[in-house]
Amino acid sequence: MAQLKASPKPAVLLLGDSLVATSQAQIGKRDVIMGAVGRSRIADVVAIISRIKSNNLWDKAGGFVVGVGINDAEWREGENLQSRTVYFRSMLDALVRGCLDRPVAILTITEPYSEGAQVDRFSRDLIERQNAEIRALGQRAIVFDMDAKFRASMAKTGLPVSFGFSDGVHISEVGYQHWKPLLRECIQAIRQR
Repeated sequence: MAQLKASPKPAVLLLGDSLVATSQAQIGKRDVIMGAVGRSRIADVVAIISRIKSNNLWDKAGGFVVGVGINDAEWREGENLQSRTVYFRSMLDALVRGCLDRPVAILTITEPYSEGAQVDRFSRDLIERQNAEIRALGQRAIVFDMDAKFRASMAKTGLPVSFGFSDGVHISEVGYQHWKPLLRECIQAIRQR
């Protein structure tokens, strides 16, 4: 909130989980503020947007880039994937409605690699369902297919997708060389709205 309050003009806020937080995509950009926090879930992002409004900082928000969902797909949250999908859909709706007249871009979830220390914590089926919900937003938000674009960028340079991950879920240093430019492309899409 302090960064947003100090911003001389409306800023693009980067919200979401550790993939966004670790990207450092805002480095050197005065009109981009990092608000992402590792382990964030979609409800956390909705709460941040609500806090921005309740702190009378809405005029400082120029738009939002949101990357969440994978932490919502942890197995420890339960095995009823249908109800979890409905919950995720309702939170996406709350997120888009909460952004009111500000542009919002929502990244698809970068699906885990097939192997790695962290992979078994997450339901691939639920991630697929959540990505389908994000893609279904249509005209209500900018849908940025980060998963497909990231994998295509890696393939274009001839690197196996495994090089893009450090533990099967988190992006490696090599992976961020492909992921960060895509995030910047998404930030630019918000600026142009």
